[in-house]
Amino acid sequence: MLRRGLGNDTGSESVGLAVLFPVVLLLILSAVQGGLWWHAHAVASQAAQAGVDAGRPVGATNTTATQVAHSFATRAGSGVLTAPEVQAAVTAENVQVTVSGTAPRLLPIPGLDIEVSATARAVKERFTVPLAAGGNS
Repeated sequence: MLRRGLGNDTGSESVGLAVLFPVVLLLILSAVQGGLWWHAHAVASQAAQAGVDAGRPVGATNTTATQVAHSFATRAGSGVLTAPEVQAAVTAENVQVTVSGTAPRLLPIPGLDIEVSATARAVKERFTVPLAAGGNS
């Protein structure tokens, strides 16, 4: 009598969960992957800003800005921003630093490299001469 009450649906819940579990797992890993990309982008952005801050003073060079940005990216981005590359352009008027790299992948999908790039710009500091008191400009 007990067999008649079970019917033909025995095990259907297990099969349904087995089909649904990979989809749920993929959604969770996608959310974590997005968080890793966001963190890598934040590190690249802060490294670019650190490079700009180092390149703004009078007498600062491309080398100074590049070294500071690369140092920041390797220290703060250890494990999050892989293979950081820095490009700096310091002119008499402006400073621009671009930091790029890749975020780590959770799913080993061939050809899926998650590129991260951030650029910071600022005006170069310079000496100015004050206007004469009470004079016309």
